[in-house]
Amino acid sequence: MTIARQNTAASFHDSKSINISIFLNFVRLATKEVKVFYWYIHAYWTILSVMLLTLTSLIYLIIHRSLSKLLRVLMHRDEWKVSSTK
Repeated sequence: MTIARQNTAASFHDSKSINISIFLNFVRLATKEVKVFYWYIHAYWTILSVMLLTLTSLIYLIIHRSLSKLLRVLMHRDEWKVSSTK
């Protein structure tokens, strides 16, 4: 029992090894948490990117349809002006 106490006391007196081991444990834990967070966000990032692409496509289609309707109206007005001048 005295040998165990001496070894324990000796390991606690070496403060550099304790700090390094605590730091390494912290780095391992942080790395694990970052990996878990990455895989958690990765799935949502895929869904978010598909939703963003869909939203962009819908906005483009709405603008395109509105402009095509507007141009049709303007073209019809020009045709009427041309036909009325004949």
